[in-house]
Amino acid sequence: MSTTVEFDPTTRKAIEQTRANLNEARHLPGYYYTSPEILQREIDTIFMREWLCVGRVEEFEKPGDYNALRIVGEPLVICRGADNELRAFRNLCQHRGVEVAVGQGNTNRFTCRYHAWTYGTDGRLTGAPHNNEVSGFDFKFCRLPLLSLDTWGGYIFINFDPNCRPLGDCLDEDGVRDFAAFLQPENTRTSDKFEFVVPCNWKFVPENLMDMYHVGVIHKTSFGAHFPVNDFRFNLVGQGYNAVYEALTMAPNGVTLFHQMPWLEGKVSDKFACTTWVRPTMNIFGRHDLIQPWVATPIDVNHTHVTIYTQLPEAFFDEPGFAEKNKIYADFIRLVATEDEAMLESLQTGANSNGFKPGPTTNLERAIHHLQNYYLDTLLDEDEDARVSRIKDGVAALNAGSAKYPEPIDGGYSKSFGKARA
Repeated sequence: MSTTVEFDPTTRKAIEQTRANLNEARHLPGYYYTSPEILQREIDTIFMREWLCVGRVEEFEKPGDYNALRIVGEPLVICRGADNELRAFRNLCQHRGVEVAVGQGNTNRFTCRYHAWTYGTDGRLTGAPHNNEVSGFDFKFCRLPLLSLDTWGGYIFINFDPNCRPLGDCLDEDGVRDFAAFLQPENTRTSDKFEFVVPCNWKFVPENLMDMYHVGVIHKTSFGAHFPVNDFRFNLVGQGYNAVYEALTMAPNGVTLFHQMPWLEGKVSDKFACTTWVRPTMNIFGRHDLIQPWVATPIDVNHTHVTIYTQLPEAFFDEPGFAEKNKIYADFIRLVATEDEAMLESLQTGANSNGFKPGPTTNLERAIHHLQNYYLDTLLDEDEDARVSRIKDGVAALNAGSAKYPEPIDGGYSKSFGKARA
């Protein structure tokens, strides 16, 4: 279902203010985070068209491994078939639409709980009671509808749009593969997967993860004390962004319990950190010893499902005391997420208030401003001139930062990685 959203003059003016240059702009109006009509428009134009991260390849190691999930109300199942092929299906029995897969696990078939129609792990119908009584329906060619699936860096992405652009083109448009290849996420394993529901609109999650303004406030006793907020420099690319900066690892007091990832040894210091955004809902954070992506998926206009992965090199898993060390990392990311959760709920409360008026955007909110305009480009009309202006302004800020701080603050990595600078 497609929904056309009509804005009243006051809301339209507020949106136009978000289109202005960074230091003249205002944040989006609260309506944008609280309107069911806006969410439906986002479903139509973003979630039914963009590539969405739905897991890690390693979660489907054996034939028959599957995971059933829902994205904005759409049921789907990811499964590795008996032929070892990884596929994504709409999780809909072709009889009455009941979900044939539930939860996750390993199986050699999916059986509808309603009328026992049975499907193989390749999605093809293998049995349907009373099918000999039916005419005009070709059971031989019946199957669960396939969705587009592709992988990058060990992450699984799906797309509901049968005419979607290739995943690689979308990643390259925002410079994701070029920037993040050195992290080698495909050579890591998930050591921890933390899932929770936060009571806020989905857009607040990636915005908060780009918000350097709050790090020294909300996270001052966890990781914010070791974070160079004032020197943070964003590099805007396409509709996305990336950044290389100085920060200690995501562990108590910033002390690593392992060591550098093997492919970063000799290239970065223990203060190396980086981040990039994979639109529309994935933020990837890298440190010298780990990778930590956050993936946000809307449940409804006021609730979002968040998954945080912690990924470590394969060799770390065999080191002495791994389980104890890994638990410390896992507990720490839960602490950080808890610190954010209360503030995200308060952001949603504020957006719902009749008294809320969007405030100005600051230099520390450069990526948020870029992100909000990506939303407007997608939901309304694309403004190429505004995007070019934002990117030029971002390059000027990077150049100014380089002039002020000629020595890189990232352990030296940006000396050989020009895209992380201007």
